[in-house]
Amino acid sequence: MAVLRARALAVAVGVPALFAVLAATLTLNTQTTPARAAEPAADPFAVSSTAAPFSVTRQSADYRPMVRYFTIPTTDDVAFITIDDGVVKDRKGLRYVEKHQLPITSFISTWTIKDQADFFTRISQWGSIQNHSATHADFTKPSTDLNHELCYSQRALHKAFGSTSWMLRPPYGAGGDMLATQITAQGCGLNRIVMWDAVVQNGHVTVSGGKLGPGAVILLHFNDHLEKDLKAAVKAIHKAGLRPANLADYLPAASSA
Repeated sequence: MAVLRARALAVAVGVPALFAVLAATLTLNTQTTPARAAEPAADPFAVSSTAAPFSVTRQSADYRPMVRYFTIPTTDDVAFITIDDGVVKDRKGLRYVEKHQLPITSFISTWTIKDQADFFTRISQWGSIQNHSATHADFTKPSTDLNHELCYSQRALHKAFGSTSWMLRPPYGAGGDMLATQITAQGCGLNRIVMWDAVVQNGHVTVSGGKLGPGAVILLHFNDHLEKDLKAAVKAIHKAGLRPANLADYLPAASSA
């Protein structure tokens, strides 16, 4: 029986039918072309880019294949809430997270930070801040500068938050299995690729296989109904007999040894 992979969300479209077909697979060796999300024109905030351009050829000798995690291997009764992009800073969602001390993993496109680093710091204080590229460019397009999208983002995230990210979520869920993506990612300190097996959109939860299980990774977006989506995610997690947990505790940076 064929199993459909979870397709990436159309962030600004909000068409319920797009999410009716979402079904993530745990098979790690296949790739389909995800739907494209509607994103504003990228305008990265100014961070000095002084590092030398990354060379795939120069770094390929140190390359190690990276697994893409659609769920996290664990027998603990936990699930993980992840939020992508960063365009909208919803204060109601922030207050909900702070009230319940939810562990949120924020995958941020760095052009959205601008002067709003405090928002992401607060909403991620029981979780972590990770890399979702610089401009939300499609990694599969030949015109995409992977060094800028990945390594520039690492420097921008460190400048804004004082921490070093090690997880990557490719925009649109695309290109994470590409050799160039993985070599470039590893060259600038990223060594975990995190996908998802459940999606929340406008309060509706879609799960691969129809039921959340231990280690489920749930995808939300920073939007104007974030509070509604968070409540739906937490309700689904508790209904499945799970609890929200910090993804960084279960997927720490890979050893360089």
